[in-house]
Amino acid sequence: MMRAALVVSYAPLVLGCALVENCFGPESSDWPLKAPKTEITKCCSKKTCDDTSGNSTDTCSYDLVFKGACWYGRCCSNTGTCDVPIPSPPAPTPPVPAVPAGVNLGGWLNLEDWFFSGAAGAFVSTGDDMQQGQGACLPPGATQLPTHWPSEGRLVKMLNESMGPEQTAEIFMSHRRSFIGNDDLDIIQSLGITTVRVPLNWAAFADALSPIDADVYGQHDPEQDAVLVPDLFYSDTAALVTVPRAWLRTFITRCASRGIQVLLDMHAFPGGSSQGTYNGVWPSPPVFWLENSTIGNRSVTLTQAGHMIVEKMVEWVESLPATERMAVTGLTLMNEPAHLSAWQDWASEVQVLEWLATASDTFRSSTLPSAGTRAYMNLIGTAFEDFWSTVPAWWNKTFSQSEQHTWAVMDVHHYGAWGGSWCSGRTVGGGAYFCDQPLDEIEDVMKSCVSDFTDQMTEHFPGLKSCSEFSLGTFDQARFACTDKAVTRQYLQTQVRAFNEAQIEPFFWTWRMPYGPSFEAGWSLKHALGKESAHLDFPCMAPTDAHISSEVEV
Repeated sequence: MMRAALVVSYAPLVLGCALVENCFGPESSDWPLKAPKTEITKCCSKKTCDDTSGNSTDTCSYDLVFKGACWYGRCCSNTGTCDVPIPSPPAPTPPVPAVPAGVNLGGWLNLEDWFFSGAAGAFVSTGDDMQQGQGACLPPGATQLPTHWPSEGRLVKMLNESMGPEQTAEIFMSHRRSFIGNDDLDIIQSLGITTVRVPLNWAAFADALSPIDADVYGQHDPEQDAVLVPDLFYSDTAALVTVPRAWLRTFITRCASRGIQVLLDMHAFPGGSSQGTYNGVWPSPPVFWLENSTIGNRSVTLTQAGHMIVEKMVEWVESLPATERMAVTGLTLMNEPAHLSAWQDWASEVQVLEWLATASDTFRSSTLPSAGTRAYMNLIGTAFEDFWSTVPAWWNKTFSQSEQHTWAVMDVHHYGAWGGSWCSGRTVGGGAYFCDQPLDEIEDVMKSCVSDFTDQMTEHFPGLKSCSEFSLGTFDQARFACTDKAVTRQYLQTQVRAFNEAQIEPFFWTWRMPYGPSFEAGWSLKHALGKESAHLDFPCMAPTDAHISSEVEV
C-alpha cells in the first residue's frame, strides 16, 4: 500500500454514496498520469478533512473501480488535497490516444465569419485587408444575405435593419438549435471526449449591465428571452442576441446525462477585448481596454463592465442545480485577452494582467473553487513583448502554489498554422514542409514544433495546464494547407501525445464547420474523424456583391 495525494476535479464528494465522473488521478511527480473517464462509487459513514495537513481523520469504506491502469480513492468532503491509502498502481503503458480530452463548440454561441464563408472561404481568422468579412450565411434561417458580414455584432445589425429584431432573434435561435444537436453529443461521448469548451459572449449575461442602463439591458427575462442588445460602446454599428440561460442550462443537463463536462468560455466582451472577427465588433477597433460606455452611465469603463459580466457568470454557475453545477468543470474568464495588442497602443500588458488578477479574485471569493470548479486563465503571446518572462512571474505572484495545483489553470493556445517557415505545412512555398514530403520528415517537424511549446509550458508552469485551442490546420490560408489525411492524422497523434505527456489538457478547435468547407480538413474534428455529414445540412450561398480572393500573400 502507498499513500498518494489525489485531486478530484469534477465535484466534491459528500456524505453517503456519490457518483463522480471524469476524475483526475494522482498529481505527483511519481505518478503524473491524467486518467481516462472513470467512475468512483464511494460510501462513507463519517469523515472529516484537515486541509492544513492534508490528512483524513476518519475512516471510510469505499469501492474503487479500476479502469485504464489507474486507481482512484478519496476521503474528503471538499476539494482540499487529502492523503488516502490506495493500492500501488501497475506500471502504466497507456496507448496513444486517438482524440484529445476536449473539443470546442466554436461557431455556435459566438460567431466567426470564416465558419460561415461557404465555398468561397479561404482565410483562417479574416485579416484587416478584408474588412467586409467572409461571412456569407447563418443557416438555416439565413442561407443567403445581401452582403458579407465580418463579425457577429455587424451581422445582427444587418439582419435587424432588413428583418427587424424579432426575426433576427429567431434566425439566431434557429442556428443555435440546429448547429449542435443531441447527435453531436452522442458522437462526442462515443469518441471518449470528456469535456466540451463552449465559447460564448457577453450577451449571455447582458442583464449584468442593467446598472449601466436598465432600459437597455434590464428589460428582458435573461432566463427565457432572446432579444437584441446593443454593444456598450459601438451601439450604432454592433449588437448581439442574448442567450436564454434556461436553454443554456438545458444544454448543460444534456451534457451531464452523457458524462460530458462543460467549460464555459467568455470569448468576447463589449467594445472588443481582442482583435479579430470573434470579438463581436470587428472591423471596428477594439476599445475594451481604453473607453467608457456610450450608453446610460457613461462614467463606467468597459473594463468595469467586463467585471460585471464575469461576476454574473460566476453567480449563475453557483446558482445552478447540483447536477448542472457539477457538470461545469471550469470557466474561462476571458479568451485571448488583448490579442494582437503587443507593440500597439490600445492595450497594455499591465492593464491585461491587472484585469485578469481582479477577475480571478471574483472567482477565488466564490464557492466554485471549493466545489471543484476551475478557472482557466487564458493568455496569449500576441499581447506581450516577452510572454515567457512576463507571464510566469505574474502567475506566481497572483496564484499560490496550492491554487496552481487545484483550481487555477494556466491556459495557452497553440497553432501551427501561423508557424511560418519554422512550422507551417503548405502546398506552396514558404513553409517548413510541403504536404507531399515523406511522412517521417513531416513528423520530425511536427514533433519539434509541438515540443517547443510543451517544453516552455512545463518549465514555466508546473501546476495545472491547458491548451484550450489547437487544430490540424497547417497553414492559415486554408486552400494551400495540407489536407492529406495521412498528414492530418499524424498531426493529431503528434499533438495529443505531446500534450498528454506534458500533462497539458488539450481542446481541439473546433468540433464542426459544415458551412466553411475549405477549412474542414484542418479545423473540424468531426470531419477529420469521419463523423460529419457528407453534405451540407442547409445551403450557404454567396452574396452577389462581393468577391473573396484566394491568392497567396507574399
